[in-house]
Amino acid sequence: MSCQYLLERAARHLVLLLALLAPAMPAFAAPQTILPFGADTWNELGRSPLRPMAVVFSTSDCAHCPAVIDSLAAAIRKSGSRARLVVVVMDGAGQEEALRTNGHYRRANALYVFDGDAMALRFRVNPDWRGLTPYVALIAADGATRFHAGPPPAEAVRAFMRP
Repeated sequence: MSCQYLLERAARHLVLLLALLAPAMPAFAAPQTILPFGADTWNELGRSPLRPMAVVFSTSDCAHCPAVIDSLAAAIRKSGSRARLVVVVMDGAGQEEALRTNGHYRRANALYVFDGDAMALRFRVNPDWRGLTPYVALIAADGATRFHAGPPPAEAVRAFMRP
């Protein structure tokens, strides 16, 4: 076999592999840019056509947040859904490089940090939220939003990903 033949064959296999993995790629794509989560961001996310969307509000010292992020990323990947995973780190301002390299945050399609008064931003998301993390908002394709303090139940995760 010639070297040219082997290279062409390897290229065809690579193209096929990428085509097969393409639907799952968003679940693996690490955010390159950390975005500010300001006063209007929650409304913008709610109006986004990129739904369904799971939004996890976290802090850098939250002991349970990494497991919630990981389980939502795994559920989205396993389902084959086009759902997006968004992580908002409430105390992440000034820690951008550490956030970029954190393995749990790298599972998100988009990564935000609070930019402004944390209490006011939490109130914009949900007036009933008292700041406990992880706090999860599951935004369904139709825009309906369900909030969960702590990990959302498996049925809620499945339901929000339905078309």
